[in-house]
Amino acid sequence: MNEKNYQQLITILTIFLVVLSISVLSWGYYNYRLAQNIVNPERVISFSAEGKVLAKPDIAKIVIGVITQGEKTEAVQEENNKKMKEAIDFLKDEGVSEDDIKTTSYNLVPQYDYNWCRQQGQEATYYISCPPKIIGYQLSQIATIKIRDFDKINTIIGGLSERRINQISNISFEIDDPETYENEARIQALNKIEERAKILSAKTSIRLGKIVNISEGSSIYPSYRSLEMEKMMVAGGVEDVAASEAPIETGTEEISIILNVDYELK
Repeated sequence: MNEKNYQQLITILTIFLVVLSISVLSWGYYNYRLAQNIVNPERVISFSAEGKVLAKPDIAKIVIGVITQGEKTEAVQEENNKKMKEAIDFLKDEGVSEDDIKTTSYNLVPQYDYNWCRQQGQEATYYISCPPKIIGYQLSQIATIKIRDFDKINTIIGGLSERRINQISNISFEIDDPETYENEARIQALNKIEERAKILSAKTSIRLGKIVNISEGSSIYPSYRSLEMEKMMVAGGVEDVAASEAPIETGTEEISIILNVDYELK
C-alpha cells in the first residue's frame, strides 16, 4: 500500500469514527431524555387563560305548534296540516327561508274515556274501573322557526296568531354560527398564555420548550327575551297581538373560551 492510499484510508476511518461518535451520543441523549420523562413524566408547565367576546345575536327563535282534536284520524290530520301549511306559507311570504323552518315534533295520539261504563246515581265511594275506550284523536305538530329580520318579529307573531296557531313559545335570541367569535376568543386566550410564558422565562431560570398539549372549554351565555306570550293566549285561542307590539331587545351573548396549554420544560 502506497503512502497516498494509506492517507485516504486514515481519513475515511476518521470520518467514520466521528459520525459513529455523533450517532452514539445522539442516541444516548435521546434515551436519557426518554428515561428522564419516564422517571418524571410531569416535566411540563401548564398555563390557563380565558378569552371573551361579546356578540350580538343574529337570529330569533320561536317554537310554534298546532293542536287539533277530533273523532277521526283523517279529519284531525287534514285540519292540522291545513293550519300548519297556512302558517308556513305566511312565514315564507314574510321572507323566512324554508331552511329556517323545521318540524320538530308530529304526534298523533288517541284520547280515551275511562268513565263510559259508569251509570248515573252510583255512589262516589263505589268505584267502577272501565276499560279504556277510544273516543277521538289529538294531533300535535311543533315547528321551530328562525327569524333573521328582527323588524318582522311582531308582524310574524301577530300573523301566526291570526292563522290559528294555538301554541307560541317565548322567543330566544341566538347566534346562528358562533365559530367566528369562538376563534376570536381562542386568539385572546392564546395571546395571554404566550405573554405569561415570556414573562416567566424572562424572570426565572425556567426554559420552556415546545407546546405538548392544548385543551379547551367553552361556554355561551345566551340572552333570552320574553314577549309575554301568556298575555297573548286566551281561552279560545291566541289574541291579535299586532295592535300592541311588544318591544324587542336582543341583548348580547358572551362567548368564552378557556385554553389550557402545556409547555415542555427544557
